[in-house]
Amino acid sequence: MNVFLGILIMLLILSILTVIHEWGHFIAARIFKVKVEEFSIFMGPKLFARRSKKTGTQFTLRLLPIGGYCAFADDNGDTESKDSLSTQKWYKRAVIYAAGVIMNIILAWVICIAIVGSGNFFTNSVREIKPDSTAAFVGLETGDKIVKAGGLRVVTGTDFSLATYGIKDLNPADDVMDSAYTLFYKKASDGRTVRYDIKKNIQYKEAENEKGEKSYTYDTYSYNITVTDGDKTTVYDWFVKVNSISEAGDSANCTVTKTVDGERLSEETYDMSAEAFCTLGNNDLMPVNSENVFAVIGSGFNEMVSMVKSVYVSIWWLITGKVGFDSLAGPVGLTKVVSDVVAAKAKTGLKFITLLNLSALISANLGVINALPFPGLDGFHLLLIVIELLRGGKKVSPKVQSIISYVGLALLIILAIAVAGMDIFKIVG
Repeated sequence: MNVFLGILIMLLILSILTVIHEWGHFIAARIFKVKVEEFSIFMGPKLFARRSKKTGTQFTLRLLPIGGYCAFADDNGDTESKDSLSTQKWYKRAVIYAAGVIMNIILAWVICIAIVGSGNFFTNSVREIKPDSTAAFVGLETGDKIVKAGGLRVVTGTDFSLATYGIKDLNPADDVMDSAYTLFYKKASDGRTVRYDIKKNIQYKEAENEKGEKSYTYDTYSYNITVTDGDKTTVYDWFVKVNSISEAGDSANCTVTKTVDGERLSEETYDMSAEAFCTLGNNDLMPVNSENVFAVIGSGFNEMVSMVKSVYVSIWWLITGKVGFDSLAGPVGLTKVVSDVVAAKAKTGLKFITLLNLSALISANLGVINALPFPGLDGFHLLLIVIELLRGGKKVSPKVQSIISYVGLALLIILAIAVAGMDIFKIVG
């Protein structure tokens, strides 16, 4: 039942986002009096159709809830009439092609505003530093702001999540994790910026889960942190020996050794939260103030920008090999995510907010991906307009455009099949 509901919700999300994208093309076309032959909600066999007497556009509702489309006269071979898209001035065509992307970005912004207003987005300010955490040991305080992490500028909690996702495990062994990264904090006390160069090492030990299957649990956990505060440099070593972890997994009995500049300060055994020893202890961020409407709108904009940035960063990581091709997820993988949200033991309101957040991220993805200058996408048409201007107004021939578009479409279909195949294998696995 959860899988079926997840499929329906995912189809609904993708259809709404696609229709909004196509609606952007339609609105821009009508502003410039370019004829739209058909505006369709969904695909497949026709259920209902009505033709506008004023514009001649046919509005159609179709059977399959998988998106929609905005068809111009050019799609039927009419590229010469005065109200066809092809005969318009370059700036009109540019606006019409870009309008779909803009609508997806605006929709992501609107959704982010709604989520910020519900108090479910976070700033880059630390809300609480646990007294028994690594963060407290190295001098972090409540209110300090994360301004840069792993080479990425941090403005929102979304930025911080992206940065932490990009931190790589430098050790391929299953029972070891090594990582090295840098954080910059702006101190709440006086506004100075402090640098934290971090080397983290986790040693695991084999265990068995409830089903008797092989698993791992924490053995030792250590941080080597070099703090650069102006001209002063201090080296902190935090070493945790995990003696036992509670059944709920939320606390652990640990022996903690603290060393500063090579001098051992203390070695104590006590219970501490799993969050305190499993992380630096700095990931409890302050929620955005949802009482000021202008702050909500501004914070929603920041979140939308963070989502757009995450798409570009992810593409760059794929190109440079920082993340693997298996990190991609298509509709099948996203449906699995939605099904997991539906099946989760959480309040309905939180599930709804999570689905809204996913919708905003997908909308930002659709906008960014469609803006890329790849054949078959809106960005490709914008690229053709740029080439046209560079050639003094001479357009690329329709035949060449068609050939390139067909090749691009074929590559997109191959990519979609490959991603869907990986999604299926991951789900089966």
